[in-house]
Amino acid sequence: MRFSFTRAVAAVTALAGACALCACSATVGDGTKPTRLYLGLTGEEAAADMSECTNVQMNAYVVFTNGSKESTGTYDTRVAWVSQNPSIVFVSDGVTASPEGTVYPAGTLVALRPGAATISATYLSLHASITVDVSELADLRIDNALTDIGEDLTQAFKLEAVVTEGQPEQDITTTGIWRFDPATSHAYVDSGTGLVHANSTTGSDNLRLVARLPNCDREVSTSFRITPVTSLAIDYFERGDASALPEGFSEAFTVNAGFADTAAPLQNVTTQTTISSIDSDYIDAVLGDDAWYVTAGQYVGNAAITLKLTTLDLLLTTKTWQIQNTELTSLVASPDDLEITYPATGQINVSGTFDNGLVMPITRHVSFASSDSTLGTIGATNDTAGEVTTTDTDGDFEVTASFTVDDEVLDDTVTVHSFAHVD
Repeated sequence: MRFSFTRAVAAVTALAGACALCACSATVGDGTKPTRLYLGLTGEEAAADMSECTNVQMNAYVVFTNGSKESTGTYDTRVAWVSQNPSIVFVSDGVTASPEGTVYPAGTLVALRPGAATISATYLSLHASITVDVSELADLRIDNALTDIGEDLTQAFKLEAVVTEGQPEQDITTTGIWRFDPATSHAYVDSGTGLVHANSTTGSDNLRLVARLPNCDREVSTSFRITPVTSLAIDYFERGDASALPEGFSEAFTVNAGFADTAAPLQNVTTQTTISSIDSDYIDAVLGDDAWYVTAGQYVGNAAITLKLTTLDLLLTTKTWQIQNTELTSLVASPDDLEITYPATGQINVSGTFDNGLVMPITRHVSFASSDSTLGTIGATNDTAGEVTTTDTDGDFEVTASFTVDDEVLDDTVTVHSFAHVD
């Protein structure tokens, strides 16, 4: 049997600090002797297909025979592991550090670069081997749409990888080792997180930010300038300038920095702002991944927020929300039909109509239910509300959005058509 290991680089790299898989040693008594050794996972004999920069725990199983009876023990730490081609696949003996300096549990395979290697294990007179084929990562990139970063601000960068073609893109930011090349005094980056701290302007010169995967020496880069912030603006991307906000419902917005080069993409600095003042009798605000979420309280009135961008000592005041006592009377989920081809995701949006005629997005406030969770699930947090994630399977299922007013359930249904990835 042959297994393909396509788990996220970030997830498998985390195994570096984990303990070895628990071994269940066979009891050796009179007449019991080891008769066979094989390699595999979860008790099954297996070879392996891996992607570079990943690792996986391979186990060594010893079969003991006593007459017609057999028992099996996991002997990862007691066999002698050898890689025929250690420049392609490193196999850990539990003591020797890997090329990047990590000591992995015995039997861990680390795929360093594309190619093939024979991995063998020896226990007493028993010997077993498997062939490991290593393929190239399907994709590796730094997620960055910015050409400019504001002086005295920070900016988080993500390292994204597709381990094998047709699999979802994975965030492996903390797996990479980050640096500027060449080194610079204008900025520094947290080597383990990709968070850039912009110290001073670079004029028209670009800085080159590099992320390297230590297991395989693969690296990617992106470039940007550090320039002064010339403007700061709030983007009410859900409702524009609309001010009416029903009690218990919410609105999202972001804070963005602009630059002298008006063609440069805006830098989202929302998470670098704090609340300086808020009319807390009427509204509350919480910070999400990259947006503020403002929720109306239970009192009618007017309310606003003053935000502070501390590093630049700038204040910014939001629009004034008019908190209203109005009741939801109906809701509509859209689109009616949603097609999603794995590994892409889809989005369901829900609009509500209130008894005063107000119509506004209410996606974060409804409950979502999938008719078949084996085909797809729906996000329910501020940042993921309505996001549909499917499995790599063909099939149709329904998503129902509902909201209860007194004893009446308001609902609407979207049909989702899920399609498996096709090479």
